[in-house]
This record gives sequence, C-alpha cells and structure tokens, in this order.
Amino acid sequence: MKAYIVEDYEPMRMILRRVLKKNFPSIKSVGESETAEEALIKIPVIKPAIVLIDISLPGMDGIELIRRLKLQCKALCILVVTAHEVEFYKDKALKAGAHNIVSKSDFDALINKVRILLESKDSGGCM
Repeated sequence: MKAYIVEDYEPMRMILRRVLKKNFPSIKSVGESETAEEALIKIPVIKPAIVLIDISLPGMDGIELIRRLKLQCKALCILVVTAHEVEFYKDKALKAGAHNIVSKSDFDALINKVRILLESKDSGGCM
C-alpha cells in the first residue's frame, strides 16, 4: 500500500512520513511533494491509497489541489493535515472532496483518522 504527503515544510513531511511508517506497517512507500502542482503530476501515476494534504502550500492551495485530484482520481482517500483552525477549514475541505481534516499537532487524532481511512479503503471505501 502506498501513501503520499503534500506538505511544503520539509521537517513536517519527515514527521508525517515517520508517523505513517511507524503506525501502519501496510504502508510500504510514502511519496512526497512540496507543491500542489508537483502532486497533480505524481499522484495519478503513483496511485496511493491515501494522501495527506496541507492547506497552505506555495502556489495552488490544498483545497484547490483536492478539487483537482478528485476529478482525476475519484477513489482517492484524502486527509487534510493543517496547522490552521480545523473548524474554519472543515467545510471547505469536505466540499472539495477530502474525507477528513486533522490538526498537525494532534498525532493521536492523525493516527486514528488515517486508520479509519485505510480501513475504509480496504473495504472499498473513499469513493
């Protein structure tokens, strides 16, 4: 199973990658992009099971990235991981096609929400 992280801050990408690899042995590889534009090229080719996307990215923001990815890959499981106020962005993220949103500082919630998405994906979910 593959995962993908779209995050412009390299130390946060490293933390997210470690969280995924440590807590989800079924994830065999984790791709990464610093920008939405790069992610739009790579994600359809790599076809990850789950994508973690930051809202604040240079250039195109995470909300627009989600909209475009869902046009290309309807079955993609997307979790928004943000440093911003979760409730402020929740409706925007869900309307764009994300399946959930979590604060970057809440690792327990992050692990739980990734687990739920992966279980959903295993049962044919995230459509």
